[in-house]
Amino acid sequence: MARMTGKDYRDILHLVYLANRCEDVESFINTLFPSITQAFNTECATFQLIKGYPGHITIAESRSFRSDNHNLYEDKYYPILYKDSFYQHSPLLKEATSSSKTALKMGDSISFRDWERSDFYNNFMLPQHLYWELFLTLRWKNNLEGMITLWRSKKQPDYEDKEVLKAARLASHLGVAIHNICLISQINTQESHFLSADEADGKGLLCLDHRFSPSFFNAKARDICLQLSSRMPYNISNVEKGEFPIPSYVIKDCSDLLDLLKAKEQPILPPKERIVSTESGQSFRIESSLIWKGDRISSTPNFIVTLSDLTDEKKLETTLQARFQLSRRELDVTHYLTRGLSDDEIGEKLYISRQTVHTHTKNIYRKLGAKSRIELYRMVTQESYPGIFNHQLG
Repeated sequence: MARMTGKDYRDILHLVYLANRCEDVESFINTLFPSITQAFNTECATFQLIKGYPGHITIAESRSFRSDNHNLYEDKYYPILYKDSFYQHSPLLKEATSSSKTALKMGDSISFRDWERSDFYNNFMLPQHLYWELFLTLRWKNNLEGMITLWRSKKQPDYEDKEVLKAARLASHLGVAIHNICLISQINTQESHFLSADEADGKGLLCLDHRFSPSFFNAKARDICLQLSSRMPYNISNVEKGEFPIPSYVIKDCSDLLDLLKAKEQPILPPKERIVSTESGQSFRIESSLIWKGDRISSTPNFIVTLSDLTDEKKLETTLQARFQLSRRELDVTHYLTRGLSDDEIGEKLYISRQTVHTHTKNIYRKLGAKSRIELYRMVTQESYPGIFNHQLG
């Protein structure tokens, strides 16, 4: 069984640190890619953000970097081809859209004989003198939002199992980093420190410094914090000044993140997530992540916290169940179907057999009038019922 070394863990920690201190996609690419090509000894590294749904994915943004004698330069030509057509034919992209794996290696999903016969290899990769591929998925809550592909030439060795494990550990954290970067970008586009209730997008956004004091918040975050705080009611004049209590749940999760960061066996970690219910019957989801704002890895981390009111989400579930008479289990299966998971993966998530998943799927298609997963995806997420599944089911 492959095992990572201390250097592998240090490489991951360094790369996660670099990613988590970026405030936009441009800095993410420029900061991360010189180090990631060195850590994995690659000749080419590509970055893509995607949009669309399984079977109809398009490349929203594509960047490519080549390494030449330890110097990294950007390839301006091939990314255009990536966006236009070629990358949609990648065997590993096709597998990634129907799998929950965070790292995939050429040879595991397609034989090298078939790889060498494929149009994607002969028309696109061979002219670049690239052969071995290691594919890192950038996911957020099971949604594939982008990918990083690390390429080696045929004269180099194939990626070892421990390198695949290293990539898998890294990929999940880079997916979180990209998600946080999008949140931070929202902050940086605001002209004022404080957003009014009308400007809030329905999700609370809160940034804390190393002392757990707010450095940024929107109206929704303030309102949820006030509802969750045991010190309510709070002095209204203090609230108007931008002062409000930080719930103990948030401080506890952020403190736990700091403690875990110090643990030798876990130098990096995903966000802390919890659901809190109030005496009035309201439920809120709290997600806390580490971010670095300093110039050194030894700098004290800050925190980014998102707070979501689940009351509206429960209403959406109730609406979908009432409209189509879906059972609780059918609602769960629909959620994973629209996330592109295979029947086997859905069975693993829900602890049911593949045949049971198939039966639920047939019933869902019948009730909604869908004929395929793509049509179901369109109905649920894009056309007839927009936004009804833009949340995570329990």
